[in-house]
Amino acid sequence: MPRTPQKSAIPRDATDQAAETVPERTALHPTDHEAVFSVLDTPPAPTERLRTAFARHRETITSR
Repeated sequence: MPRTPQKSAIPRDATDQAAETVPERTALHPTDHEAVFSVLDTPPAPTERLRTAFARHRETITSR
C-alpha cells in the first residue's frame, strides 16, 4: 500500500487535543470588549524594550 504524505507537521493527537482545549469562542464582558478593541484600533507606541527586541531579532534571525 503506498504511503500518503503527511499534510501537517503537527501530530494529529496535538491538533485534536488543542481543539478540545481551546474554546471556539471567547465571551467578553462589555468593559473587557471595549478595552480589547480600543487597543486593537489604536495600539500604543512601541516601548524602548520592544524596539530593542526587534533590533536584536533583525541582527540574529535570518528569514527565509
